Amino acid sequence: MKIIHPTLINFSAFSCLNLYSGEAIISKSGIIHTKRTECDICCAPCYYNGSSNKGRHALSRSNNSFFRKGQQYCPICERTIQVENSWIDEITESINQFLSSQIISLSEYLSEEEIVTHLNSTMGIKISKSKVHEVINTSNKEFENINFDYEVTDGFYGYDEQFIKIDGKRAYRIVFYDLTSNKIIYEKIHYKFSKKILIEILEEVFPDTKPKGFVVDMRVEYPNAFKSVFGKKIRIQFCVFHLNKLIVKEYGDSLKIGKNIKWTLTDKYNLYSLLNIFYDRSFELKILKNMMKHLENFKMKITEEKVQFYADKYKITLKTYENKRSEVIKIIEKKLLKSFRTILHDKRLLRRRKKVTLKVRTKDSANKIFEDIKQKKQYFPEKIQKRIERIEKNFEFFTASDGEVLTNNRLEGFFGATLKKFRKKSRKSLISFSALLKRKRAKEEGKDFYRKFTICDLAKIFTASAIFQN
Repeated sequence: MKIIHPTLINFSAFSCLNLYSGEAIISKSGIIHTKRTECDICCAPCYYNGSSNKGRHALSRSNNSFFRKGQQYCPICERTIQVENSWIDEITESINQFLSSQIISLSEYLSEEEIVTHLNSTMGIKISKSKVHEVINTSNKEFENINFDYEVTDGFYGYDEQFIKIDGKRAYRIVFYDLTSNKIIYEKIHYKFSKKILIEILEEVFPDTKPKGFVVDMRVEYPNAFKSVFGKKIRIQFCVFHLNKLIVKEYGDSLKIGKNIKWTLTDKYNLYSLLNIFYDRSFELKILKNMMKHLENFKMKITEEKVQFYADKYKITLKTYENKRSEVIKIIEKKLLKSFRTILHDKRLLRRRKKVTLKVRTKDSANKIFEDIKQKKQYFPEKIQKRIERIEKNFEFFTASDGEVLTNNRLEGFFGATLKKFRKKSRKSLISFSALLKRKRAKEEGKDFYRKFTICDLAKIFTASAIFQN
């Protein structure tokens, strides 16, 4: 048998593929043999005897390469012997694992058809949709029985219900989040959800330990389920972040003229008075108060000459003095609002750099400020007056933690990191959806669920497939 020997031309390929070890011997016909073996019956030395297969592998379709496994022949027993070839097995397994890792990682963002197109257009790898489906399905089944360890403490836990659709059916993603250790302790998809099911989940997750309380959004379906399991004294804290988002939206809707929202400094001051109930926003209120004073002074001191100066500067074409004056005041107010937004942005960046958050008010402090707002309720838009009434009705839920924790932001962040909004309807089975969430969670916790390939690993795979091209 004529074999391929290392030369200056193929030196780097032999080195990359570890062919100098002699574990694999390559014939000039492209068959990969191992060292000559002895017959397990008569112990006579065997001879090389061609190939036992066509050598197809996962990349064969892409670059027409084949790893043909050599076989040997015993002249005494007159029989063909199939010899194990660990070199071929290792390369083939590496190729399969590489493709699996690519498919699984891409499946979080792309459909099966898109994965086929992506692999072909970026790496020239031709693979069928059925193969992609098989790889994903196998991975999903492997994840079906994977569970994550957690430890229950007596702190506060975030709880949320996310509505999703799987193959057109409505389902519930139920999550409990440890706000102290920033870790998910329970995450599961349920097609049916009721107070009884929530009680069963609570008893499963918290069998022995009673938490301080739970942070929920303001639309929790079964708040009484928590009291049924932990007693009437369990603290249920409504998420203030959700409340503030609603306040900002409702206030904006009240000022909307057509598609535009016409904010004034007074409206901004009233808005931040509401946002000041549970968080200390005195800095923003002070800035707005100074700007309002500046605007009032401007209105009082503005003269006809100044009005004409600003009219020329801002190219105001209105004819009457009163109209020009009114337009100038609007422009100055807009500039002050723009300046306020810049100050807010800079202040937010400063908090991030210093890794600090807004100061949380105590229950007594929040109550005192809210009482003052109730006295001035008539100055707010009608929608906000109704919101103030709802806050008063549920005030004990917004202060249940006494300032220890007010939001479910960390849990919302986990939702955003693990399931983008546009992917909430893309899964067609419960197993597929559950596996996706478990893979995301494993990634969040730093656990590997597929092999990571180095540049050297990839060089070995593609060098081998290049050498054995037909």
